Amino acid sequence: MSRIGRAVSANALLVDTAVAVSLAALSLVSLASGARGVGPAGALTVVLLLLESLPLILRRRYPLAVVLTVISATIVHIAVTPEGQELDSGLGFLVAMYTAGERLERPTSLALVALTGAIVAAQFIGRGGFPEGLQSLIQTELILVVAWLVGDVSRVRGLYTQTLEKQTELLHREREERARRAVLEERERIARELHDVVAHHVSVIVIQAGGAMRALERRPVEARTALEAIESTGRQALTEMRRFLGMLGEGGVQEPMPGLDRLGDLLEHIRSAGLPVELIVEGHPRQLDPGLELSAYRIIQEGLTNSLKHAGGGQARVTVRYQPNALEISIEDERQPGESPEVEPAHDGRGLVGMRERVAMFRGTFAAQPTTTGFRVTARLPVEDAGSAV
Repeated sequence: MSRIGRAVSANALLVDTAVAVSLAALSLVSLASGARGVGPAGALTVVLLLLESLPLILRRRYPLAVVLTVISATIVHIAVTPEGQELDSGLGFLVAMYTAGERLERPTSLALVALTGAIVAAQFIGRGGFPEGLQSLIQTELILVVAWLVGDVSRVRGLYTQTLEKQTELLHREREERARRAVLEERERIARELHDVVAHHVSVIVIQAGGAMRALERRPVEARTALEAIESTGRQALTEMRRFLGMLGEGGVQEPMPGLDRLGDLLEHIRSAGLPVELIVEGHPRQLDPGLELSAYRIIQEGLTNSLKHAGGGQARVTVRYQPNALEISIEDERQPGESPEVEPAHDGRGLVGMRERVAMFRGTFAAQPTTTGFRVTARLPVEDAGSAV
């Protein structure tokens, strides 16, 4: 039925033309055969029969004009029909009533139906058909109302279908918009990740290059070690950049994002750059949400990069504390006398703000302040679903 409905809607003019022409042909054939139900023979009857049928071709485009034309022609046809002769040709009239219910607003169509019903009843009574023909009058009025009611139901159903289609289209657009925003947010997140990675590696390279320059003449072995570390760090930075840029393109993710399981590699990298780092793990390590682990990894990476810049010959300590409903992180360094415990402004503009943003994503708490011996960064990330123990 739905396929038939779609086919009719797609060829509405063709269908209406076929219906109107068929009704006109049926009426003219009946008139030519001498049937009494189509009215008296003559040119006026032919014109009225055509006006009751052919205008229905345009019933969807000009519904009000078509309905008024067909109703007027039918009323005139009833008026010119001799007394004692019943008029049976009312199919075009019923289609017009259906069109009024289907195509016109309910107040307008109801007014037309009421006016038409009153005129038909007045003509019927004026022709002396009351009370003998009361049953016939009631049947005629009921058929008129039923035709209008079917059209009105069709109109309501059409409006309901249009509403559903609009809602479906709106939901589709909203879904596309959410998907687009999700892609943009993901690309922005990846860009921030790329900044953190590059900033970390460049910081290590700068520190190693400074050490190599100072040791170049007096301690060539240490200078060579520093240059080798620079080469290794530079290669790693390029690899990370290619991986992130691949994520921004169509190549997809080349390898999983780092989590706490790769914390050992990070600490070894920092130690090879010249900063002793101690790792303390408290509680029962378990697998957490990948996004939370990534944020925790980046916070530790950023905190150690800051310590590497300012701790000089000091040392750092990383504490990871697994609690039932949270993951706590602490990065604290002990600096040599004379080293400033503050974070340089350029670094503070990105590093601490970035760490705060990561913590804020999980509605956690963040603190960064100097201590008597150095600098300490602490973060608490709430864990909604603890996961399973490792």
